[in-house]
Amino acid sequence: MPRYIESVPVDSAGTVEASDLPAPLPYNLTPRDFLRMVEDLHDVLHNVNSVLHQRGYQRMEELLDPAGFSGMISRTVANRLAAASRTLVVNRFHNGYPDLLVDGAYPNNAVQHGEGGLEVKASRYDGGWQTHGPRSGWFCVVQFEMDVRTEIALFDREPTRVRSCMVAELVRDDWNWQPAKPGKIRSGTASMRPSGVAKCRQGVVWVDPGYRETSNQLLAKSMHDAFRDQAPTLLEQAMRERREPITADEAAMALLPFAEISDDLVRKRAKATLASLVKKGRIKKLGRGGPYELLPAAPTRPEELEQQPESLGPETELESGLE
Repeated sequence: MPRYIESVPVDSAGTVEASDLPAPLPYNLTPRDFLRMVEDLHDVLHNVNSVLHQRGYQRMEELLDPAGFSGMISRTVANRLAAASRTLVVNRFHNGYPDLLVDGAYPNNAVQHGEGGLEVKASRYDGGWQTHGPRSGWFCVVQFEMDVRTEIALFDREPTRVRSCMVAELVRDDWNWQPAKPGKIRSGTASMRPSGVAKCRQGVVWVDPGYRETSNQLLAKSMHDAFRDQAPTLLEQAMRERREPITADEAAMALLPFAEISDDLVRKRAKATLASLVKKGRIKKLGRGGPYELLPAAPTRPEELEQQPESLGPETELESGLE
């Protein structure tokens, strides 16, 4: 029997207590609902791949392209969460947003671009999560692990399994927007900023105990990256309020109330931010060791109007449940 059709157990110890979450879950959902969802998803993968093998087909992961497989995962998640919630239903509009609507909010429970509800994303990546547009609302990100090693036989590959389920309320500023390039078929894409990734990582409702340490490390990294992105704006604001030059130590003290990282990292980030602002012509260094003086604001250059997302590894497909 191929290893990839083995049934994957789900450890209930990975369930996070509702009281430990940064915010209450929306729409009457509970952490236990996500535990049951992972169990159902593993059952679906086991049962479908078992039948495919009996019929002489390859596993579903081979038959579907990456976006199609992620879409299947997302659709299964949406169906299970709709069954668990007393207020959510699957959006009946093809490729409609969000994947789950408040029951009765729209005619026939179908809308192309709706408000409220819950959007589902499934991804095998640690980050770089994308959607077709920057949107505010509740998001559920299901991170799964798929064995794609080519140096071993297909029958020896591990079964696909969920590693983490995250739920967070995001705002438009948690996304980077890249419009479609002229002449390109692919539509514009929105990539989640570190601030959004940090919110999702903080909102873990179930995590594979074997993945918990990695999840915590990714949370720490996303929080550091989010602080890095916010530091220039925070520091310039602090300098405007002071109306006098600032030293590196004073810059660190100004950033400290907004940081959720260690004091040592804050000091390093303050120095790096000051150096970056000097290079961009936003502030001036007065002498070899400082302090630093804020320069009059220059007109924003077109290339600064839209921050480009940082590379987070291989290009990810648009992995949205019903989108």
